[in-house]
Amino acid sequence: MMNDKIISGKNNIQITKSECGGQKGCGAMTCCCKGNEDENVKHKQRDEQEKKALMTRLSRIEGQVRGIRAMVEDDRYCVDILTQVSAIQAALNGFNKELLARHIKTCVSENIREGNEEAVDELCELLKKLMK
Repeated sequence: MMNDKIISGKNNIQITKSECGGQKGCGAMTCCCKGNEDENVKHKQRDEQEKKALMTRLSRIEGQVRGIRAMVEDDRYCVDILTQVSAIQAALNGFNKELLARHIKTCVSENIREGNEEAVDELCELLKKLMK
């Protein structure tokens, strides 16, 4: 039987190792496996405020995309459509910045505190992808 000690993360959210799948390096509020069929899929427990903020940004972006679709259907001028596309790209960049900051403050810092130096390598690879 697995060691079922409680691991607590930020915001007093608690999870046991068995709930987290007992994966090596699991640290509750950090990104961790939850015993899914695909063991490479990581999950993060987000508080409601964080989740709501991210979902609000995504809903706004979805609305902008639908607006561009309507512009194309309405045969609007190319420059106007491209201007809106640029606004969507800026909104996605804002979403990425917010999510990246939260990832570093929670997942990466927790993993480093637990001695998981692989988190730094993962962050470096992520930054390479984001800076293309």
